[in-house]
Amino acid sequence: MINTPYTSVYFIRHAQADNADHDSPNRPLTAKGMADRALVTDFLWDKGIEAVLSSTYKRAIDTVADFADKKGLAVETVAGFHEQVFSRWLEETAFWSFVERQWQDFSYTEPGLESLAAVMERNIATLEGVLEKYRGRTIAIGTHGVALSMIIRHFDPTYGHEDFMAMVDLLPWVVRADFNDNGCMGMKKIDLFNPGQAADYSKCVVRCYDLDVLKAYRFVVIFARHQDKWLYCRAKERAGFETAGGHIEPGESPMEAARRELHEETGALRFDMVPVFDYSVHIPTGYSNGQVFLADIHELGFLPAFEMAETALFDDIPAKMRFPGILPLLYERIRTISVKLKRKRTLPILLE
Repeated sequence: MINTPYTSVYFIRHAQADNADHDSPNRPLTAKGMADRALVTDFLWDKGIEAVLSSTYKRAIDTVADFADKKGLAVETVAGFHEQVFSRWLEETAFWSFVERQWQDFSYTEPGLESLAAVMERNIATLEGVLEKYRGRTIAIGTHGVALSMIIRHFDPTYGHEDFMAMVDLLPWVVRADFNDNGCMGMKKIDLFNPGQAADYSKCVVRCYDLDVLKAYRFVVIFARHQDKWLYCRAKERAGFETAGGHIEPGESPMEAARRELHEETGALRFDMVPVFDYSVHIPTGYSNGQVFLADIHELGFLPAFEMAETALFDDIPAKMRFPGILPLLYERIRTISVKLKRKRTLPILLE
């Protein structure tokens, strides 16, 4: 499975709008919202954006228009990206009660109010057409809170009501998603008021899947055996050890990426390797998909002069490790699988 050219999409949730205006399609930005468009323009400026799209709603168009104008790009409006339909106004208490009930049941609706399931179906169908049209390019899309949350939820089932409520007041807000022909490889959420926010891996959720379930991958992880022990590597300027692994480059298959990373980060020259399962890591600022490999290294050479400082052999997992919320969970699954593989003699991996 080749990692086809990436299509990168920057979803731009609109800036602050005037909620006193109940005409949703024509609701304008507030003065603050107009000023905050500069955050969007500054953020997108060096991202290589080739096209700017937007919902047909005024607040979404106006949020991306400043960037588009300054870059000399037209804003292409796409009707399917519009916000959840509210043909009648709800008072605040009733509104938030309705929102909570909808997150409990995506099919729930009331007269004049669109279900979350319908919002998701419409936005995903629209996105699929856009991804086909702009395959391999980098684009920005002006969108809305509920519409964007349903796009996120479609690809990330861990995204729920609590996550939605955490972004309600983030206006504007950005989510970057990277796609290949097999689907979404992962997303990154950017708070434009705190763009340097570090990824918090202490709050991660790791989900494991059977091999080839996820289809679209951003990372590979390689658990390697050498001399009847597990081989880990340590990056320069880091104290903790980690498995070999890294990004899958455009045009690479996961196997090709795993073979490259194993050599670059351990110096492995001769080895057997197989993919064993898929995984995804979800943190508050996004998620990524990956594939886990199991390798048996027969010969080690010199460690290439890349990012790794050293390698070391361990009986299980290191006491000092990078990603302590991820590595032990993947290790337990790989250890169980490797024992089964040994019994079936499908791999020359030796676990004593």
